[in-house]
Amino acid sequence: MEELKKVSPSQKFENLIKDYLNQGKEKLENDLVGTREAIKIIAKDKTRNFMRTMDFGLNEEERNCLHQLIITSMYQSFCYGYGIGKIEGETKQKVRL
Repeated sequence: MEELKKVSPSQKFENLIKDYLNQGKEKLENDLVGTREAIKIIAKDKTRNFMRTMDFGLNEEERNCLHQLIITSMYQSFCYGYGIGKIEGETKQKVRL
């Protein structure tokens, strides 16, 4: 039984970052409507810039796919940044993944 209670430091870190990632996701979905909208606008601009830079047209389905990919990546980046910031605030140490 005692072996089950022993949690390695890396497991504690993993659990903590998962909790904070979920908190970041909740915040983004519920509290930070402006940030969410800004991400969508930036993603649309990035899609247009991609097409212009590559001198390559995309049909509507391809544009939507790229747009969603960029949005998802930015949401994930926000959540990781939020989680890492929370951990650094608690530990007073820089976190490197």
